[in-house]
Amino acid sequence: MDTVQLAAMLPRNVVFREWVTTFTTDADTVTEDQAVRFVRIVCDIESRRELATNQEAERRFHALLRRPFVAWRDERRRTR
Repeated sequence: MDTVQLAAMLPRNVVFREWVTTFTTDADTVTEDQAVRFVRIVCDIESRRELATNQEAERRFHALLRRPFVAWRDERRRTR
């Protein structure tokens, strides 16, 4: 799976959206659209398709979104 596909799938994942709520102070839930916007803001892109050609955005995606989310998710599973 490439980065663009992963960036398209993550906002549909309820656990990812739950992780995104850890960055908000005014919402208990995050919609899929809000999660998409979160990905775009963090990666500093207009469209997730840019992840295919923008190496810096792809680096941010992995360093600031994917890896921290996976670590959070895995830790959550261990402590349950």
